[in-house]
Amino acid sequence: MIKLIEISKIYRTSEIETMALDNINLEVREGEFVSIMGPSGCGKSTLLNIAGLLDEPTSGTVELHGKPVSGLNAREAARFRNTELGFVFQSFHLIPSLNVLDNVQMPLLYRKMGATERKERALKMIDAVGLNHRIRHFPSQLSGGQCQRVAIARALVGDPSIILADEPTGNLDSKMGAEVMELLHEVNKQRGKTILMVTHNESQAKQTDRIIRMLDGRIIG
Repeated sequence: MIKLIEISKIYRTSEIETMALDNINLEVREGEFVSIMGPSGCGKSTLLNIAGLLDEPTSGTVELHGKPVSGLNAREAARFRNTELGFVFQSFHLIPSLNVLDNVQMPLLYRKMGATERKERALKMIDAVGLNHRIRHFPSQLSGGQCQRVAIARALVGDPSIILADEPTGNLDSKMGAEVMELLHEVNKQRGKTILMVTHNESQAKQTDRIIRMLDGRIIG
């Protein structure tokens, strides 16, 4: 499902070279819910971005669904992200000027799909995350937990096979964080989505199928 083979990522400036990832080998099987843990700056988010085709490795190969994808051009990578990958970020990344319905519909605008179908699919996902009563509200009118539920609905609306979550509860209190984790587990178990999640929360990580631990750009366990 997700396979990273000998992935390295080096950031270079005129004065310094930083090894963000050092020979990473990782495989996530279909239907798994896997957590990535480690101290700040250890390469967790860089790994997630490379797996999600948001960044390119300096060397190594990314395979998704058994096919190499690290060599795709920008247009091909964008198309693959839109159809196969869903993203959930710590800061939600909702568009402030759009209401809940329009935020959730956003990924479908890049597909050949009529307005009626887009709306129907968005409403179905909004219902799935329990926000039917908020479809006309804007992000500024929602709690943090509600914003993250909108973000999860947006990630799911295109029916991707893989969800990549970067600190999805990092900006939430413990109660809202638990609600979002419950929703992610439902997405994994009932909808069969593969989830790769970066987190600093040990108790939440222990709820997932497997924990990958990183230090200084390497997987240590």
